[in-house]
Amino acid sequence: MNTASLKYYAQLLFEGLLNSFSQIYFSNGKLLAILLILVTFFDVGGGFAGILAVLVTQLTALLFNFDHKNIREGTYSYNAAMVGVAIGIFYQFNLSLLVLLIIASVLTFFITIWFLNQLAVKGLPFLSIPFLLVTWLIIIGGKNFSALELQEKAELTFVAYFPQLFDYTTNFIAYLPFADVLFLYFRSLGAILFQYNDLAGVIIAIGILLNSRISFVLSIYGFVLGFLFYRFMEADFSHLIYSYIGFNFILTSIALGGFFIVASQRSFLLLLFVIPLIALVISGTHGLFQFFGLPLYSLPFNIIVLMVLYAINLRMSATKLHKVYIQHFSLEKNHYKHFNSVERFSSQTYFNISLPIMGFWRVSQGYNGKITHKEDYQFALDFDVTDNENKTYKNSGYDLKDYYCFNLPIVAPASGWVIAIIDDVEDNAIKDVNIQQNWGNTVIIKHGEYLFSKFCHLKNESITVKLGEYVYKGQVIGYCGSSGRSPEPHLHFQMQVTPFIGSKTLLHPIDYYLTKNGNTFQFHSFDVPKENEVVCNIIPTTLLTKAFYFIPGQEITVVINNNITIKWEVFVNSLNQTYFYCHKTKAVAYFVNNGTVFYFTEYYGAKNTMLHHFYKAAHKILLGYYDGVVLNDKLLISDTFNKPLNMLHDFTAPFFHYLTSNYHFQFLAIDNEHSPSEMEFTTTVKGNFGSKTIFSSLYHFKVNSNNIEFELTNSTNSFKAVLCTSI
Repeated sequence: MNTASLKYYAQLLFEGLLNSFSQIYFSNGKLLAILLILVTFFDVGGGFAGILAVLVTQLTALLFNFDHKNIREGTYSYNAAMVGVAIGIFYQFNLSLLVLLIIASVLTFFITIWFLNQLAVKGLPFLSIPFLLVTWLIIIGGKNFSALELQEKAELTFVAYFPQLFDYTTNFIAYLPFADVLFLYFRSLGAILFQYNDLAGVIIAIGILLNSRISFVLSIYGFVLGFLFYRFMEADFSHLIYSYIGFNFILTSIALGGFFIVASQRSFLLLLFVIPLIALVISGTHGLFQFFGLPLYSLPFNIIVLMVLYAINLRMSATKLHKVYIQHFSLEKNHYKHFNSVERFSSQTYFNISLPIMGFWRVSQGYNGKITHKEDYQFALDFDVTDNENKTYKNSGYDLKDYYCFNLPIVAPASGWVIAIIDDVEDNAIKDVNIQQNWGNTVIIKHGEYLFSKFCHLKNESITVKLGEYVYKGQVIGYCGSSGRSPEPHLHFQMQVTPFIGSKTLLHPIDYYLTKNGNTFQFHSFDVPKENEVVCNIIPTTLLTKAFYFIPGQEITVVINNNITIKWEVFVNSLNQTYFYCHKTKAVAYFVNNGTVFYFTEYYGAKNTMLHHFYKAAHKILLGYYDGVVLNDKLLISDTFNKPLNMLHDFTAPFFHYLTSNYHFQFLAIDNEHSPSEMEFTTTVKGNFGSKTIFSSLYHFKVNSNNIEFELTNSTNSFKAVLCTSI
């Protein structure tokens, strides 16, 4: 094995070790992991056993060639970490215990794999079930191994050597308000790692606070709910006092309040109903397990969390209680990225449907129109063309050829298969209608399962495609006419879920289009055109299209202030997502180029790098030049504000946002609209506190055939960067 391989595996095991401990509290925070490991070493045997159990599990996973990503994230080994700490604390550390520890770690790994795959089919996590099963087996079976000896609690512990430190912590808490609740809270936090003392709980609480403010709030919220329920129901507090299994309230609150479900007012409300269930399970099972000499540990947490998540998976439709589908191992990231995606992409559809026209047309009848777009047929659009006086025809208007839209091409709004054609209906004389052949000449295209587009009133014998033919987006399929129920030339366009000519309509947005009002344009993204709006598809400008066309394998040279050079490279992952990678800073920025808009979706890495500036500055770029057009978008607040402000905002984020980060794009100039060689635009990133802007960055772009140049000048920072994009 060469040096590079050794370095890779050493880093893999080290990161996996840290994540194995931080995952116990639903995180991948390194500081939290270090503090948790420190707490386990309050009992030296427990600390060493926990680390050894993780390493044995990791090596087993490598030996059997399991996924390195799960090894790095601690997925396979966080249950083993808890098993190891438990064994190291319960039993005297000797050779026989070492053998038991290795066997228990391997067993935990295979049980983890089984539950991981079995529950994943149902979309459920395996939580700490492997830890429970293995620990109970050891407790029951450990009596059969005479070489194992129960360890004295004070032996090899920090309590024995630094009693004053532990006493001081306890005495300090005793002087605080609600000391009885605080004692239970801190000791419940420590009990998750089998440390039943106040100092352990305080250190863990500080670690949780520094790592995640939402987790910290939820830990207190869940514990207080459980405590108050016990007091209100006059329950037996011995369950909480002697074994400190109140940590079930804490784990459940973090799990359902923001880890598996996005933190929000609804998730906090959910816990009002869930925490009493935990209390009931604790009360109902404590005596039963005590009879068999087994501790409950985290069993109530596992039961309730799995039941709630299973029920949520069976909902008929999603409510404001949102599941976390992409796990970031941070309650803050789960929350902010979810709501940022809702604001940016909630209206987007899987299939992008464009306008079926070329050039500017008017929506003569929109959704729920006054003439024919009613009830089952309300989600349809009629198009025609008007002049500056809003007339649809020239001359007398008695001839079909007088109408501006007559014989204009109609195009496919998306790629698909032609599944129905009518092309033999005569066009009507002006003001006449053909009710018997209501839809007139028609084309229906299938874009996917249960998604079809229909075009009606086409010109007689003008359809240019054949039945069964595959057509591409933008391909001409026929020409506008006045057949069927059409008193004058126009196009009827609708989306539908069935392939029949008389099918009901389907509400479906248009992906990107412009509306024109005089000489000004307005950009629309996944919206529905309104009646009397003049609309058109966006035609990409070649200069912009080439400048922002980045392909996997492409290397980009970035020159900063004419003297610093860095390298970016474009990659594509297994999900077909493209991203920039900075070789110097190791930062990554994911982007999308759909031919109409270039935009970024994710950024990972240090802030204030040049890639992060480009991620902000080019957050959303329209690839077609239209004078005066503006685009607005949203960024994560972490992209704009400093860490202290972000951390302060985290405390209230589930309930309301007072910090926002807005993005604004606007064209400035072009040297030649027909064949441009240079173009300028600006983008602005603003950080707002309520309605007041407290931070603003203005980026100025110049684009030519070889380079993208952008510069920033504000009160705190300024630079000029040139991206050499030619291949």
